[in-house]
Amino acid sequence: MRGGEPRRVSRREGIRARLRPVHGGLPVVAAAAFLTCPAAAATRQLETPRLSRIALARVPISDSVLSSGATRRLAAAASWGGTYTAPTGEQVSITVSDSYAQDPAIPQRWANFLGSLVHGSEISTVRVYLAPLGEVQTFCGQDALACYNSVSRQLVVPGDAPSSELSAEAVVTHEYGHHVANSRSDAPWTAIDYGTKRWASYEQVCAKARAGQLFPGAETDSRYRLNPGEGFAESYRVLNERKAGIPESPWNVVSRALYPDSTALSLIEQDVTSPWTGNTQSSLSAALTRTAGTRTFRVATPLDGRFSLSVRAAKGERVALALYTATGTPVGSTVVTGTAARAVTTTTCGSRTYSVKLSLKKGSGRARVTVSKA
Repeated sequence: MRGGEPRRVSRREGIRARLRPVHGGLPVVAAAAFLTCPAAAATRQLETPRLSRIALARVPISDSVLSSGATRRLAAAASWGGTYTAPTGEQVSITVSDSYAQDPAIPQRWANFLGSLVHGSEISTVRVYLAPLGEVQTFCGQDALACYNSVSRQLVVPGDAPSSELSAEAVVTHEYGHHVANSRSDAPWTAIDYGTKRWASYEQVCAKARAGQLFPGAETDSRYRLNPGEGFAESYRVLNERKAGIPESPWNVVSRALYPDSTALSLIEQDVTSPWTGNTQSSLSAALTRTAGTRTFRVATPLDGRFSLSVRAAKGERVALALYTATGTPVGSTVVTGTAARAVTTTTCGSRTYSVKLSLKKGSGRARVTVSKA
């Protein structure tokens, strides 16, 4: 603890295990195969799921970091599987616990299921380990239904429904949402904690985090319900359920404040299929003279992220640049003489418009500004 607050454990530290109070789920594509497969039923007897903390999600949700010993146990676990081709033609790595009878149709059905989700090239980097709930919890923690490692991109998930009210597909879809976020950039923040760029900007994650209304990375205390990373994963689940045309699972994992509207779902789909990869640049210029010595521009910033202005003056000219928020609050300023460049940088965090003011201090000529924004 520091300052009396609970330690916030980053997803980067290892596998994050989380409890999923999700009822219903996606169409019975893969889990039903486990439940109805005679060979699988003969191989093992389903354990009684430990679901005491699932019903209404009214208590803090426990998370854990996979220890080095648990990591070694996972690597050494008796299993089978390999690489399977989804209907989209992409390759998916799926390993199945020896608790299930060896039947290549099982991992193939899960590869088909993952291929049916809204996805991009990240589908070929995920590593899926399927096991009965009891075994999942030996790796993820006794209260967890699944977990994900952001470094190894490993999903540890139940291969069949943990209970009559909870589908494996819903759990897997939520966890895959974390893999999607982990495979996207929301610089200067980590997308697995804040969500993907367009969604996080629309949901005002940065501004709300600064205001203490959201808590990126909160995994171990009551603030979990206001964790935007979990809100993104749940919204991703909703997106896929709606696209599949099936009843939507109840929204019980995180706060209703993070429930997605149609715009949020559309932006998630854009973030998945056409991800943001870096800042764009544009240019502004103004001819400044003694009679027209100032010029003000408005710059739209629809996305949160890094924002930078680089100004150059003409030879013999001296120009001041000042940056303001839409409400007139000063953000930064600089003065440049001649063709040497000077920059003003900030982080866009909820502001959707800035004003850029150029003021002539000496000489005359054309001043040029390069704008870099998310």
